[in-house]
Amino acid sequence: MAQKLEAKGVKGGNQWDDLADHDHVTKIYVQDGRKGIQYVKFDYVKNGQPQTGSLHGLMGRRLMKKFEIDPASEYLVSVEGYYDDAKGIIQTLKFKTNKKTSDMIGYNATGLKFSLKVNGKKIIGFHGYADTNLNSLGAYFTTAPPTKFDCQGGSGSQLWDDGSNYSGVRKVSFALDDTEIRKIKINYDKGGLVERREYGGNVGRQEEFVVDYPSEYIIYGRITSPIFGKVATRKFVFESNGSALIGFHGRAAVALDAIGAFVSPFILPHPYSPHPSLPPSAETLQAKGGEGGDPWNDGVFNGVRKIYVGQGGNGVSAVKFVYDKDSHVAEGNDHGNQTLLGYEENILVSTSPRWKFDKIFGSGGGVITMLKFKTNKRISPPFGLETTSSFVLGKEGYKIVGFHGKSSHELHQLGVYVVPISQ
Repeated sequence: MAQKLEAKGVKGGNQWDDLADHDHVTKIYVQDGRKGIQYVKFDYVKNGQPQTGSLHGLMGRRLMKKFEIDPASEYLVSVEGYYDDAKGIIQTLKFKTNKKTSDMIGYNATGLKFSLKVNGKKIIGFHGYADTNLNSLGAYFTTAPPTKFDCQGGSGSQLWDDGSNYSGVRKVSFALDDTEIRKIKINYDKGGLVERREYGGNVGRQEEFVVDYPSEYIIYGRITSPIFGKVATRKFVFESNGSALIGFHGRAAVALDAIGAFVSPFILPHPYSPHPSLPPSAETLQAKGGEGGDPWNDGVFNGVRKIYVGQGGNGVSAVKFVYDKDSHVAEGNDHGNQTLLGYEENILVSTSPRWKFDKIFGSGGGVITMLKFKTNKRISPPFGLETTSSFVLGKEGYKIVGFHGKSSHELHQLGVYVVPISQ
């Protein structure tokens, strides 16, 4: 079932909905004007067949810009941009796939920033409001497939492909000589069982890279093994931030001639699930604040590493949390909208297990106007605007390990998950 993110912007003009019954987004057409985005149009694949979308907005005189996505190996993961709240118009748009990012389309990015993104998922449809301009934009998401990176190396010898149906990699072993990698052996995890694959000739010295699975993953751009083999003039890297390696493919005969990879994104708990899967000792503390906005839920982790707060005219415009998950970084989504001031970053950095977030102080009515964070070592300065109403989130002897709440273009509610500090 597709997940719907509500439209960002203003509900002016005519409501439109491309629906969520597509397989892929393949082409995006955008035209911008003096006031902002004049129209958008999306082409899809539905049941394996191309489908031309409708135009949302009004066609103008400027040059239309097109962003193409190859459905064979690519999918749309996010949209971000700015909108003018007073005029009710989307000002700019930028699209990102699992492999590339479009240019920022539009002008005068002076309004409220927004983002349409769900970790581990891809966009399969859009909805929103439009009249003579695009007033708002929302999206439908479904689980993203693994990404296959093409082979790097030679073009000869025999193809092999282990596929992407594994949970992760436990160990990679090599047989080496002075000039090349002669053999590769991979131990995969599949449902808690080990499956072994090997390719090439078993000649040379033996070396290996062991992964402490499941508490450790091979993540491109974040974890680096020793260099195996001779350093050559041509270098390649498979990089997909926020994803884990789950499979290899390549070419081999008497030696390893080429190698490619499959990566799969980490999936945070469903952001609209009111009751995520909690550890036995985790406790939900009810969200405090106003009743507006849409619900979100980051879920439960081992701890909190970083907190980002965006400040606006009414107080807190957005929050974002970076968590610790089995000694790895898990980055949460943006909740609310960043303003031109951006985020106050690295408010409290808790990379050490000695740092435990145990209390949050806040204030506000319809929106959260102020937030202040307390660890077992220190207290942050207040972020936002002080008011007479106030609340405290926390429990004596417990630490905060996750957040939930409600947001629109501002933060309306904030709640937490806590576990005993001994954990």
